[in-house]
Amino acid sequence: MIEEIRLKNFEGYEDAEVNFTGGLNLITGRNSAGKTSLLDSIVYGLFGTVPGIENKLLISRRPTVRDAEVYLRFRSPKNNSRVEIYRRLEIKHGRVYSVNARFLVDGKEVQVESLEDLRRKVSSLLGIGYRSFNWIVYSRQGRMLEILEPKKEEMDTVLGISLLQELSEQLDQARKKLSRINGVDVETEYRNLVMYVIPSDEERLREVEEDIRTISKEIEEIRGELTSIESPTAPILFQKIRELEKQRSRLLEVKNTKRDFLSRYAIEKIDLIVNEEGRIRDRLRKLIDEIHELEERLNEKIVENASISSKIRSLREHLEQHQQLVKEGRGVCPTCGQTINILTLFEIINREENEIVNLEEVLHQSEEELSLLKKKLEEKKKDERENRERRERLNALIETFRELEDREKNITRLVSILEAEVNSMLRSLNVGLDVRDPKLIEKISYLIPSPEIIQARKNKLEELNAKLSSKIKVREDILKKLEIEKSRLKELERRARAVSIANTLRDRILEVLEKKRESILKVLASRALDILNSMTDQRFYHSIIIDPQKYSVNVHPVGLDEPIPATRIGGGHQTLISLALRLSVLYFINFRHLMILDEPTYGVDQENLQLLLSHLSSLGRYMKQTIIVTHHGYGLEEADNIITVYKDSNGISRIKHEL
Repeated sequence: MIEEIRLKNFEGYEDAEVNFTGGLNLITGRNSAGKTSLLDSIVYGLFGTVPGIENKLLISRRPTVRDAEVYLRFRSPKNNSRVEIYRRLEIKHGRVYSVNARFLVDGKEVQVESLEDLRRKVSSLLGIGYRSFNWIVYSRQGRMLEILEPKKEEMDTVLGISLLQELSEQLDQARKKLSRINGVDVETEYRNLVMYVIPSDEERLREVEEDIRTISKEIEEIRGELTSIESPTAPILFQKIRELEKQRSRLLEVKNTKRDFLSRYAIEKIDLIVNEEGRIRDRLRKLIDEIHELEERLNEKIVENASISSKIRSLREHLEQHQQLVKEGRGVCPTCGQTINILTLFEIINREENEIVNLEEVLHQSEEELSLLKKKLEEKKKDERENRERRERLNALIETFRELEDREKNITRLVSILEAEVNSMLRSLNVGLDVRDPKLIEKISYLIPSPEIIQARKNKLEELNAKLSSKIKVREDILKKLEIEKSRLKELERRARAVSIANTLRDRILEVLEKKRESILKVLASRALDILNSMTDQRFYHSIIIDPQKYSVNVHPVGLDEPIPATRIGGGHQTLISLALRLSVLYFINFRHLMILDEPTYGVDQENLQLLLSHLSSLGRYMKQTIIVTHHGYGLEEADNIITVYKDSNGISRIKHEL
């Protein structure tokens, strides 16, 4: 039984203290006065949270308020101990925290490990958990009638059969999980392994083992053959003959290249090119000497012309000065300052003009000579370049030919050495063949297996060994794969058995669950009808029926042939039936200590309101304590404890007790 609540800065309250008694506690007041906030404080005090409301909304929104406190005291229906809970909310850095929670039993503080631990201890002493409390004990405004069409999982939890339902669901989940492996259906995978995969791999294994036997036999045959035909000298002889043929081919190629080389340049002998190169070399020496001589003469002529040009410029400067003196009528020399006679000045000017003309004629003739020298020098240089380029080409031809001759000599010497070695080996093997015989290799092959034949057999042997290794690797892979597949097959068989067991258990649990649910619902419906009939002397219904599949409630009204949904009857009757069902459920779970109803008359018309409140007053026969929120003035005469809620002039919710 709830005995006392103290609030500080909780929702619309600044500071409030509320005392509750046994029987009917009526919380009355106008809309938005703060009635439902008292019920929120009970839920928060007991469990530390309110369904659908964030904790930050539980703190008063008045300026400067940064925390809220709730103290709740109740008498445990389990052992009659006095339980006290103190909770505090605090705003820090824009976030809300639960701090300094305390828990006392019979005045002694009990240590709790966490807020969740506190909730578990409170639920144990209260005799009901948070979920069931908010579903069946506390009926929020406008949700009184939810029990007529409840959520199945909520009712299963309240009635204590959710454990069977959860066990059934867990078995079903386990069955589903077991029935698939790596995303594949177990039965399909099992059938695929037994009928296709394993038989196919076993057939493949037999084929590979047959291949291994065949290859091993062929390997032994080739090894025996190689043992009998291999000779230490024969491979070397064939190698030398191959090398001899190769060098003879190279020698022939070099000779052909020399012949083509001379033919391409229409030369009978290389000596002609050597002689021509010597002639051009002598011509180049002569040209270089002539070029040096011309360059010296050219430089001398350039210096001579520069000297004449300098004299002409100097004479022109003096002439201009003397002409300026005549023009100005002055007879004083600008250089030495001596007085000059005008006639003398004219003579000087005339002499200077004649001298300039003579020098210009000399300069013109000299420049023509210079031009001729340049032209001749350019012709000599051109001739020198052409002869140099021709000499370079001839030298390149000579060098190429010399390289061919050197290569021919080297190859000829190598051929002689190889012929001597082959001839010696032929004598050591008692083979009477001429080393110069063009069909030497062909004739020896009849007498001695060639290295190519021996190597071909060795290559074949190596190929077979590689193939054998590959086949052995394939066999190992198939054996491993078969081992994995057979292990997987055993796992699938275990899973199949587990799925079968899970199905059997699930079906059995569902069968028990349905029977138990059906039995419980019949008891609940029968008791609900008895409670309904005890609350009113009118007998409107033959029976109340609860659908075991959906938990939806039907009633069978007097005068009708068939039941109808309870949601189709009048609002007052819906409320009474809902109340009777809630009481029946609370009786079933053996919780007869507390019921909280927020506006249970919600939706009832004025004519039936007083009658409904009169019926609600009979709750004292079923519950030790009932807390009902109603509008101002309704049901006062039936209450054992009246708690009036109002707002003062500052908008703060206040409490007034009227016992």
